[in-house]
Amino acid sequence: MTRTSSRIDPDARRLLASIAGTRDAQVSGLALAHQRDGGSQLIDAGLLVRRGSTAVTVAEDDLDDTVTSVRFHPITGRHRHLGNTAWQDADDSASRQIYALDMPAVARRALGGIDCSLGKEPMPYLEDAVLDFGMARLPKRKARVGIWIARALTAPRSFELFRQLVARRPSEGLRVVISLDPAERLRLPFLAGHEVVALVDVVDHEDGLAVAPEILAARLLTGPSHKGPVWVSGDGGMLIVHGGWHEFTGGKQKLAVARLAAAWLAGNPVLSVADVLEEAECGASVKRLKDLFAGHPTWHEVIRESGSNCWLEV
Repeated sequence: MTRTSSRIDPDARRLLASIAGTRDAQVSGLALAHQRDGGSQLIDAGLLVRRGSTAVTVAEDDLDDTVTSVRFHPITGRHRHLGNTAWQDADDSASRQIYALDMPAVARRALGGIDCSLGKEPMPYLEDAVLDFGMARLPKRKARVGIWIARALTAPRSFELFRQLVARRPSEGLRVVISLDPAERLRLPFLAGHEVVALVDVVDHEDGLAVAPEILAARLLTGPSHKGPVWVSGDGGMLIVHGGWHEFTGGKQKLAVARLAAAWLAGNPVLSVADVLEEAECGASVKRLKDLFAGHPTWHEVIRESGSNCWLEV
């Protein structure tokens, strides 16, 4: 748990996002010194913790704050650096200190206002880069949703590892992934069953870091602000094409919609009808999309089938 629940201001939250988006989620004391009081806010809240020292420091002599390598003193063997006038002791230099993001502490604070089945004992994946909080109850939703907290999804290698994790642990229904990464870089490929949401888009501004349950529930219904011509919810239940909303409630319909939308978003929109029906786990009696979507009032406005092929009409 964090040591304090004081508010995290926007500057400190942006700093946290920048650190979270890096491979190791670490930052030097030298870098924090240039971040106003954002670093001290995160340290005081227990979200950044000390993780040793780096091998360089800033010389505090007539070298005019030049970054200088630290090495062993030839006589004492202690870590020091050589300035213009003398050996300088750097063991306690604030600029050498390294701080790391305490991912469990950040995640628990972010989800402190949400009822999660694994709230006290989240399951860590990918060296704590992803934390599984189980199933969550959100306002105005009958069914619970899975919920993960993740970081570094905007780094290609990290996202590939995340994609592999998703393949090993597929979602049952909708899984919400709260990303700590900078929102402006969060443009990820569609992952069936998963809705990736930037923390800043659903944060409670009174706290500065905690997710607001009502805002998260609304975000799952409306999608992000950068929807483009096509947006589909992770479970396929909501499809928006050029601003037109189409809601699907049947489980098999959702699977088919998610498959069609994913194909369009990937740039290969035309699919085999048989493949889509198989993906939707339809029985042998369902041979056409019009059979699958029978009774839905608007499906034909955005979904087309001709012969053995089908696609989204965008």
